[in-house]
Amino acid sequence: MAERLSLDTGFPRLVDNNLRRLRLADHDTVVAQRGDTGPAVLLVHALGLDWRMWEPVMDALADGRRVYAYDIRGHGAAVGSPSPYTMDDTARDLLGVLDGIGVQRAHVVGLSFGGGIAQSAAVLAPERFVSLALLATTDHPFDAFEGRALSGEVDGMAAQVAPSLTRWFTANALAVNSSSVQYARQRVIDGNPTDWAAGWRAFKGLDVQGKLAGIPTLVLAGEADASTTPEIMRGVASRIPGAVYRELPGTPHMQTLERPELVAAALAEFLG
Repeated sequence: MAERLSLDTGFPRLVDNNLRRLRLADHDTVVAQRGDTGPAVLLVHALGLDWRMWEPVMDALADGRRVYAYDIRGHGAAVGSPSPYTMDDTARDLLGVLDGIGVQRAHVVGLSFGGGIAQSAAVLAPERFVSLALLATTDHPFDAFEGRALSGEVDGMAAQVAPSLTRWFTANALAVNSSSVQYARQRVIDGNPTDWAAGWRAFKGLDVQGKLAGIPTLVLAGEADASTTPEIMRGVASRIPGAVYRELPGTPHMQTLERPELVAAALAEFLG
């Protein structure tokens, strides 16, 4: 059941938030919505952040569409949800969100960890997908994932700020210290080490290569992405039959937080 929720979510807040509290199989989360008519688009955020990382693009995408973004388990309103968990658990969460908002089929967009979740859900239930957009993500685990999990547990969340933000943003954005950078920094500092580690360890179990077919797919890379580089993203696209590959100039890993206008335009063109 979805319950209307009045909640001040803090930065970035572009317009009054239309939020619902939603009960999934083993935890509660929140779902934000922009737009009331048209095809459904579900946005899945990156590890360490929350649904608000999509706010810079949601209004643009909501022109003729219903756009939803939710907090994945262990993040935002879902902090402290049961762990450890698997990528299949996150996939079932995504399908549970679709059920909770009354959507049978949706365009699904995932960035980074969110892209792994979207791919896992597409393998589990391809019939629920109208299309798939994969931003700054991977289709296989990285060796670094366990080290990031362990560092969160041993060194604490303050120690994750520098390595995370330098992977996520360009040097210029960090120097300017924009509101988007401040938002991301605060989300990491305020993060729960147990949830942080659980996310990275779930990501280690990503198993989707060679299992995606038949869903129109956009693979959207950032030219300046130091984490999921254009080379990695071209590899992802090459392993999905019919996938469209695009590369955004001057764009780092956190595409929506540094170059939202480019992301919104590319997604709007793909979604039609």
